[in-house]
Amino acid sequence: MKQWDRLAARIVPVMGKNVMAGGVLPFTPQATETLFDGLRGLFGKRNAKKLPAIKDDELQAAAFMFTLAWLFDTLGRVAGPRLQNTDGDEIVFHNVRFPLAPGVKQEDIAARLNNIPALSQADAKFWNWLEETPKGGNKPKAAAAPTIDTTMDNGPLVLGNVELMGRFLHLSANSAARATRGTALIQQVLGDLVRTPLTEIRTVEQMKAERPREGAETSPSNIPPEVAEQGIHEYLDRHYPETLDQPVKMLGNKTPRQAAKTTAGRRKFADWLKYLENQTAKRPVPTDPMATYSFDWMWEELGVHDLRR
Repeated sequence: MKQWDRLAARIVPVMGKNVMAGGVLPFTPQATETLFDGLRGLFGKRNAKKLPAIKDDELQAAAFMFTLAWLFDTLGRVAGPRLQNTDGDEIVFHNVRFPLAPGVKQEDIAARLNNIPALSQADAKFWNWLEETPKGGNKPKAAAAPTIDTTMDNGPLVLGNVELMGRFLHLSANSAARATRGTALIQQVLGDLVRTPLTEIRTVEQMKAERPREGAETSPSNIPPEVAEQGIHEYLDRHYPETLDQPVKMLGNKTPRQAAKTTAGRRKFADWLKYLENQTAKRPVPTDPMATYSFDWMWEELGVHDLRR
């Protein structure tokens, strides 16, 4: 736990004392807002800004709302939305590897590939596989979900890439459907110049798992830690004073200095500042210069130190 972390816990009486039970739930700012919206809707007036006073028995009856708010937020972050390309296909990365037949040279393959209109050569061994202009009709609409795709600077959609690497020709595509189309296209053009391909498939989850884990050792830097820390802190000392005069969405698009002029605005500014401190404190490495930066001066600068509790 870091400073300003939020949690939900059940307090139970045990032998005359109030004790925090197990099963503590950590709450993100988003989960907290979801919970408070639900409580305001249940016990307060519609669109009320403040949470009304809630009796113990009422709060006990609404305990399920704490669990649901945490669960929906957690599942949303863990599962995430289904990623797809602009064809509506689920993102699954395919690498189709064609072995070159004995005696076949890379030059022989390149000559055939250059005769495929859909392939745009980027260099001697690399081609972009581009979508050809649809004839007489619009492209089908993709489903309402996050999409990932690449386009060339001049507009065409990149369906995949083709690359010569040693004794193999590699086709990469971001869906099973595109990999199937590309494989058929290459086999049709190259014929017996290549042998039966092998396909490597990786999901988005697998690629995420392949990333270096947080806190893992990386290549050492030549910059001494104390010098790096001083440099980053000096940069933040220049950056944050400018931020005080810029609109912030969490403050209703007011600048921090504007927000600090009213009672309600001071509370919002304090919440925003707690959020900044909390997020920087959660850096994977405790000695990270971002994690060791002090926001003390900002509390004093806008006169809200009394709200730092």
